[in-house]
Amino acid sequence: MSAAPVYDPYDYAIDEDPYPVYRWMQDEAPAYYNAEHDFYALTRYQDCLDAFIDFETYSSAYGTVLELMHGRPFEAPMIIFMDPPRQTRLRNLVSKAFTPRRIAELEPRIRAIACRYLDALVGGGEADFVAEFTAKLPMDVISTLLGIPEADRDAVRGWSNLLLHREPGNPMPPPKALEAQARIMDYFQAALDERRARPRDDIMTLLIQAETSDGERLDDVELRAFFNLLATAGNETVTKLLATAFYWLARFPDQRRILLADPSAIPGAVEETLRFDPPSHYQGRTLTRDVELHGRTLPKGARIAIVNGASGRDPRKFPDPDRYDVRREIDLHLGFGFGRHICLGASLARLESRIALEEFCLRFPEYEVTGVERMHSSNVRGLSGLTLRY
Repeated sequence: MSAAPVYDPYDYAIDEDPYPVYRWMQDEAPAYYNAEHDFYALTRYQDCLDAFIDFETYSSAYGTVLELMHGRPFEAPMIIFMDPPRQTRLRNLVSKAFTPRRIAELEPRIRAIACRYLDALVGGGEADFVAEFTAKLPMDVISTLLGIPEADRDAVRGWSNLLLHREPGNPMPPPKALEAQARIMDYFQAALDERRARPRDDIMTLLIQAETSDGERLDDVELRAFFNLLATAGNETVTKLLATAFYWLARFPDQRRILLADPSAIPGAVEETLRFDPPSHYQGRTLTRDVELHGRTLPKGARIAIVNGASGRDPRKFPDPDRYDVRREIDLHLGFGFGRHICLGASLARLESRIALEEFCLRFPEYEVTGVERMHSSNVRGLSGLTLRY
């Protein structure tokens, strides 16, 4: 009798292809417990959805990344590490930067950025499309929003990458990640000071000036934390989403041909990629009470991994879930989370991804994958390198 699989989000081998382990968990251990790292994991779609909705039971205030959750509320004012009403106040303020009108107005600028990078690759050959395109586009878009000068973007991108990286056998942030954290915070404080002296037409200035109906404003600690979140989450997730889409469209050329023949199917391809292999694979929560689930008691104070990366492959929700189908009808996936903490930049990520795929398909209808390099983080999954021959 073979031993039961072990789900370890820090295991590089599992990270290569976690979906067989996810399926076993869904079928055999839907309220899975990892004794070594002392956390429970939910992998079924409905369980993940219910947990996202029930923020009072599944608290974000103790952190959302397993290795950083130590049973104490987070003091850092990071919006993803909060529960309502504190989270609601901050989200209402920062959402002023992500109104539908403001996002829609970005389309020409995003398309121009995408075209500039892709045009430089036209002509045939071989290139790492992460290094030359998918890592640059979202960083430039976020930098445009924040007002980060072009000369600083490589440095900010490098710091954000280091923040997420984990070394084999050690779930804690390595020294380089802590150094990057300090550098990026110093950078944003200097940018805040500069904008108070000379306001600009960018999100930094907008959020410095934003206030509630009773005149409350964000302080510098809150502002730095939010800009750091944008520069890391907003950069890394789209970088990984696009590279993953290019990878699977190479592996499923019949699906790529659908997009080439009918570009109106591209938004569906974005959603299918988010279901099939999303960049965000789990969200950590801490239980505020005992929960009875699948015949076992998950105790108050337990750390929970809501494995939304598994939920998209749950056959209880999605028929034939391991088939990549750009025309699949998806009523709701959890690639951006759900509930009070649904991704604030989801509409921007969708817009960037749609434009990138449209312009990529126009220029590179035929290509093959010749090299893959995977980045390793406990809760973000994706490629740090994707070499294509075209």
